[in-house]
Amino acid sequence: MEASLAAARVRSAADGATMNEFACQYALLRFRPFAETGEFANVGVVLLAAEAGFFDFRLLKRYGRIMQFFYPFDREIFVNGRELFKEELQRFASDLRRDALDGARREPNLLLASKRLAELVRSHDGMFYFDQQRFALCDDPATKLDALYDHYCERNFVSREF
Repeated sequence: MEASLAAARVRSAADGATMNEFACQYALLRFRPFAETGEFANVGVVLLAAEAGFFDFRLLKRYGRIMQFFYPFDREIFVNGRELFKEELQRFASDLRRDALDGARREPNLLLASKRLAELVRSHDGMFYFDQQRFALCDDPATKLDALYDHYCERNFVSREF
């Protein structure tokens, strides 16, 4: 994982990227109610930019498309599961900020933050699970999180021509 972040920085420097870019680790939250079919929908994104002291997440609020796709799945199970996952992510964010990103230190603890994220997104069996970690560089982690969410969850790339 550390090597991947370092490799991203080297590629960035070779491409002439600005020095204020942050290495980001992110993962997509997926919803798969029927493991037998392997079908899933992206319903959220978590993003960590430890050097910037940033961790946040976005979860899908509108779920009509999800319910249509997985018909006749019970809507309440999805809504309750999403709320439980949201609470867990809020707790994780609070602990991560206290222990690795903010706390009483001058600089973020990059290794601890990275390990905590890896533990959060490690493979679990369940209807809600994280896809593998991915990496990106960005100037503004909050803007990058919004862009990833819009692309993978809201599917903003879809047009009439698509």
